[in-house]
Amino acid sequence: MIVFGIGLPLTLLIAPRGNLVGNLGISFPLGIGIFTLAMFISNLLGLRFSLLNNFLLLILFSVPIIFSQKKRIKRYFLELLDSAQNVRFSLDEKIMFGVIGFFAVSSFINTFYWPVYSWDSLVLYDFRGRIFALTGFIKDALFSNYYVSYPLLTSLAHAIVYLSSGKNPQFIYSLFYLSLGLCFYGLLRETISRRLGILFTLILMVIPLIFEHSIISLTNLPYTVFLSLGVIYFYLWDKKRTQGYLILSALLVGLTTLTRGIEPYWLGILLVVILTSLYRRRFFDIAIYSLIFFPIQQLWKIFQSTWQGPQSATTSQVVGYVKILFNIFDINRWREVLGYIDVNIVLPWGAVFSAFILAFVFSFIIKKQKRTPLIFLATFTLLLFVLAGTYIYSFIQVNWSLIGDAANRMSMIFYPLFIYSIGVVIGKYNEK
Repeated sequence: MIVFGIGLPLTLLIAPRGNLVGNLGISFPLGIGIFTLAMFISNLLGLRFSLLNNFLLLILFSVPIIFSQKKRIKRYFLELLDSAQNVRFSLDEKIMFGVIGFFAVSSFINTFYWPVYSWDSLVLYDFRGRIFALTGFIKDALFSNYYVSYPLLTSLAHAIVYLSSGKNPQFIYSLFYLSLGLCFYGLLRETISRRLGILFTLILMVIPLIFEHSIISLTNLPYTVFLSLGVIYFYLWDKKRTQGYLILSALLVGLTTLTRGIEPYWLGILLVVILTSLYRRRFFDIAIYSLIFFPIQQLWKIFQSTWQGPQSATTSQVVGYVKILFNIFDINRWREVLGYIDVNIVLPWGAVFSAFILAFVFSFIIKKQKRTPLIFLATFTLLLFVLAGTYIYSFIQVNWSLIGDAANRMSMIFYPLFIYSIGVVIGKYNEK
């Protein structure tokens, strides 16, 4: 119901001309994001979490959207069925689809069989979801500041499963994995051929880190889905002048702030949105993006500050920030930071990052690459945030260099952006 009652109708309302597969793929992330947001707000207003209340909330959201989009929904399914009946795949395309299907099915087999076992989820994400379902209220799970330090989207998604008499919510992450593959393919098909679209989707789906996080209940994969697809939708908005893609981008990037609150990647994306809109003289688009993004982002911040109290700067924090400012040209520290990033982030990226750099260089050679640099601008802006963020963190956290695994997980968001950029460049080259 979340997919076909909220996600798909809302996608068709916002971007009715989007790729058929892409619209289907984004339906689950968008649907679960909007519905958990509604759960969050309604619970703060006093509505208890229960199966009946969730069902009524779902009806309240889905019925108006479905009725307003019933013609588009009917046309969508007719077009999807017609496309499925008339498409003819070559042997290599069938093989690639077979491999993608194998990984998707393997993910679901794992998550349906194994219960939640990752430590962070057992003590935080899943634990909060169980308490939400048991007591009916968010406040009952917030025993200390630790439990309010991380946004609630995945915990609320777990609570939906438990309230529906489910025992194992890990399949949610397989759904995010499948959604990423479907939407990524659909967005590639906006610019490149079917064969190349399948190939680059396959490359993304078999990335070990991506697949690994589809079978464990951590926030990294949902965050990657929201952020990377939000960036790609923004790129396609600029390329095709489709206003709906700008709205989808703002929604998805906004939902990242309800999924993970540590990485400020949203700030980099907002910066690119502002610069691009100013350059294109589309000033109103800055207002549109801000009016969608900031209410979502600020909702969690306001709730967090209300629970934890005003986050005033202490003397030690002020001294720390001044120290960082005066050490911006610390060559030895930069050497340590660059070495840390190289070992824990760049090397695990491997050939994908090398191919991305080559694609960036090659994009200037191809004359048909109008507007393509924007996807590179967005990606390199986020890379700069990684560099600056690691440098600042090295002064704040004493043992910063000992958490390489966390840095590796944090960098997962770049895989879809790297592979999409490579696909776009190669697709444009094949048009020559």
